[in-house]
Amino acid sequence: MLDRVQGMIEKLKYLNRKILEIDKKQSLLVEKEELLEKNLEQRVEKVIVSVDQMKQFTEQCADRLFEQFSERAVLGKVNDYVNLEYFKVPSDKSPKVLLVGFYGAVNLGDELMLQKLYRDLNVIKNDIYVMMCDNENLDAFRYPGMNIIHYPKTKFDFNHLADIFDSVIFGGGAILDDSGYLQEESFKYDLGKIFIELALSFIEKNKEVHAIGLSTNEKIVNEEYQEKLKRIIDGSVNFSVRDKYSKRLIESACGHEITMINDIVLTNEYPKVMKEKGEKYKIGIIWICQADLLGSLEKLVEHIQSTYDIEKTEIHFIPFYNYHDCDYKFYNEFCEKKSEFNFSIESMAYSFENICQKVRECDVVISMRYHGALLGLMNGCRTFSLLYTQHPHYYNKMMDLYEKFECVQDLFFSVEELVEALPVKNDVVINSVDFDNTSYTQIVQSIIKKQKERKEKMDF
Repeated sequence: MLDRVQGMIEKLKYLNRKILEIDKKQSLLVEKEELLEKNLEQRVEKVIVSVDQMKQFTEQCADRLFEQFSERAVLGKVNDYVNLEYFKVPSDKSPKVLLVGFYGAVNLGDELMLQKLYRDLNVIKNDIYVMMCDNENLDAFRYPGMNIIHYPKTKFDFNHLADIFDSVIFGGGAILDDSGYLQEESFKYDLGKIFIELALSFIEKNKEVHAIGLSTNEKIVNEEYQEKLKRIIDGSVNFSVRDKYSKRLIESACGHEITMINDIVLTNEYPKVMKEKGEKYKIGIIWICQADLLGSLEKLVEHIQSTYDIEKTEIHFIPFYNYHDCDYKFYNEFCEKKSEFNFSIESMAYSFENICQKVRECDVVISMRYHGALLGLMNGCRTFSLLYTQHPHYYNKMMDLYEKFECVQDLFFSVEELVEALPVKNDVVINSVDFDNTSYTQIVQSIIKKQKERKEKMDF
């Protein structure tokens, strides 16, 4: 009996030890839980602090951005009155010439006029500044040593330019254009508006204005534009147009007799050479690369594919106006869709000699662009044109051009008429036309003489 009691006591002691061990373990678990809870709370507090810091930082960034935008807004307002670019023009007394046109786009016709006139102005080139349109892709290395500024940014720029320059030359182009005259801020980009306001600013300050070989829209209807144009014609040292239709229009609208000269590109000397016949019949196409004219080009090419021997015919697309690579993109997309034919896309020509060489390699040229047609005809190449009737500039200059070369029959108003007239082989010889460029030469020489007189007077 005593042994049984002793055994039970031992079991109770064992159970008591186990209970104590369990209590101890439970206490340890509680301590661990409390420690984990404390650590978790600390981490949560850190996250909350980090979130608050991030929120504060974000608010600071937002405030700073708002300040910057506000500063830019203020700067934009300041730029309504100040164009910092023009302050780089030296304020010394050296007489300066401003040459203005649709330069820098790059439209090859306007570039050729710029090159010829700039070269012909036999004065100190550092005294000439060329005003170009905005083109962030312009390769300035193509104009070595040339002083370049851009179109006005503010209305106050016009008077400022008339202050710092002694004369302004508008060197060729269809810039007698009232279509954008009333549009908001057109003074920043529309050459028709820029011409009117800039020429008047120079005249009011008794500075020289020379308008050389310009042309007009088919019509000028804005009465205010007409009145300002009259004042410019009266106040200009030289004012001339390049086609008889523009001459008649201005004379009728403004009541002034207007001088007509040849297009500036036609004043280039060029060799009158006969083209040697090659193995393949080469058709050069200079198109106006716009979506609304894609269908007309497709009809033209489809006609060529169905009419000409594909194995013996090549179509050469010649880029002419390549602002932001527009011509290249247009021709590339077209050629990808018509890959079965023998196409090639020429590189962009940047000089008179280069484009003449490309044109002379063709048996026939089909050009929608005015200067493309002019260059084809200059080089004795049979040149067909589709008149872009939707553009107000084109009728006057294209009609006059084809009349000068006595081949109006090669100028068409629809692509259907054009394809019917295309010869399978061209045996027509374009008559060589010798142009009298005396008037242009006299105008340029008078500008040179006056500039040199101003220079000598300053030096004296």
